[in-house]
Amino acid sequence: MPSSQTSPPVGRPTARGWHKHDDPSTPRGFCAKYFSVESCLLLALVTVLLLVLPLVLPPLPPPPLAVLLVPVAMLAVLLVLALMPAVGGTRNEVVDAASYL
Repeated sequence: MPSSQTSPPVGRPTARGWHKHDDPSTPRGFCAKYFSVESCLLLALVTVLLLVLPLVLPPLPPPPLAVLLVPVAMLAVLLVLALMPAVGGTRNEVVDAASYL
């Protein structure tokens, strides 16, 4: 058989090539595909703690008013920055997108 002719790959096409179903090095699960084992265990531990700790710990007093105003102030600053016109541009001038970077 000439070297230019090869059999078609077995599996299904993906963005990075052909996915082989019988390849043992291919990760199978969602967690193994995107995270390491240590990361999956850490995420599971944080999830369990977020579910259990509110049931075990006593309720906390409300925070001071100044602490509650911090997210409102951040939202106001971001809103002003979003609505602020581009610096140096006239009203109908197209602004280069690279000038924001």
